[in-house]
Amino acid sequence: MLDNAIWSRDITNKPLPPLVTGLPFLGSSLELSSNSLNFFVKSYHDVGEIFRIRAAHRRFTVLAGSEANQFVNQTGADFLSSKDFWQDFAKELGTEELLISLDGDRHQQMRRLLQSGYSRNAIIHAFPETIQVITNLTDRVESGQRLQVLPFLQQIICEQLGMLLADYSPSDYCADLVKFLKTALNVMVTKQWPSFLLYQPSYRRAKQRVIELARLAIAKNRDRTSQRDRPNLIDDLIADSQKAQPMLSEAELIAAAIGPYLAGLDTVANTCAFMLYALLKNPEAMAKVQQEVDLLFQNGLPKAEQLRGMSALHGAAMETLRMYPVAAAIQRTAIAPFTFKGFRVDRGTTLIIATTVPHFLPQFFPNPEVFDIDRFHPPRSEHKQNGAFAPFGAGTHLCLGNGLAEVQIMLTMATLLHQLEFSLESPNYQIQAINNPTLSPRNRFYLQVQRRK
Repeated sequence: MLDNAIWSRDITNKPLPPLVTGLPFLGSSLELSSNSLNFFVKSYHDVGEIFRIRAAHRRFTVLAGSEANQFVNQTGADFLSSKDFWQDFAKELGTEELLISLDGDRHQQMRRLLQSGYSRNAIIHAFPETIQVITNLTDRVESGQRLQVLPFLQQIICEQLGMLLADYSPSDYCADLVKFLKTALNVMVTKQWPSFLLYQPSYRRAKQRVIELARLAIAKNRDRTSQRDRPNLIDDLIADSQKAQPMLSEAELIAAAIGPYLAGLDTVANTCAFMLYALLKNPEAMAKVQQEVDLLFQNGLPKAEQLRGMSALHGAAMETLRMYPVAAAIQRTAIAPFTFKGFRVDRGTTLIIATTVPHFLPQFFPNPEVFDIDRFHPPRSEHKQNGAFAPFGAGTHLCLGNGLAEVQIMLTMATLLHQLEFSLESPNYQIQAINNPTLSPRNRFYLQVQRRK
């Protein structure tokens, strides 16, 4: 348990955290919009585990470090709320309630409803179908082609999640999903983009088509004449809607049905892109992974137990999540006052929990700037230190699909490396990571591709 000396409910005579000085008027806006994780790590070293920042007219208190993660995991539900951060996004989907915008008992009830559909079992029993989705798209790739990496991976992941969780291909809707998600999150959640973008015809059309996709997926699954052996996420949502007192309204059902298609765009697709880059920059790690991949497919399509035994591939996926985390930080509102590390946080304070700062602290991960795929296996197991590893967030809102995402990353990368040979356009190429709104490679990330025999 976290020592109560680290945090307390008593804020009497406690000072506010130190303020990180920034530019006049802008404050730390530029650092937050360009590479927030680097900014949080630097501020942690300069100021400590709790500090205040400003970004133009907005004010935040930042908690960083392993003890901040432990605080969120152990007692965050008593002090923190996600509603303010996500409520505008929920309204944009036509509902007051999304899993990510809920707290307390209602949040736990919805997690239980969605848990099975987002679990790793959704993919464990569908390896052949998942691999076929990849093959259908890699068959279109020609040797010598210059491949724009992120859109290619987004198409793969969209198709996989549509098949696994909704049994409905997004097909021509992928670009609409990307447009809707990036615009809505950047405008209404991180507030990095101006609100007039919500009124652009291209965005409004994308939003309309995303809702149309959800309605089509629901209709297809409602019209099924036979029951599936293993119900998917949409099946679970429909089953709830048929109860005398369903948990979700029709609007909430539609919003929840959009989830499968959006889930991997900022998680699995970005992680696979960064993982390709990291392996190509580290030939020794690539050689170990490639050897495992070739053995995996040696006797036909792999099984789940074989994937679990791939230590190099697993280590590469975990190290990518450490260095290029899905969620560099989470934002919450303080619903009760508390003291952390001797400084007070007042009720109503907007908080940023910089959950992945420990990923770059040498006391947890020695030589943190080095891509080292052996960190995660005994005897080192560096990620198992309390509060040290949090690529999918922390607390009660820990990403519900993190197990599914981990398997999906490994299976997707194994299949791609088995079918295609990738190379950097220049050995000196350095990837450019941006907050869009989560950590993403710029669309200018291209690779040369050859088909493997």
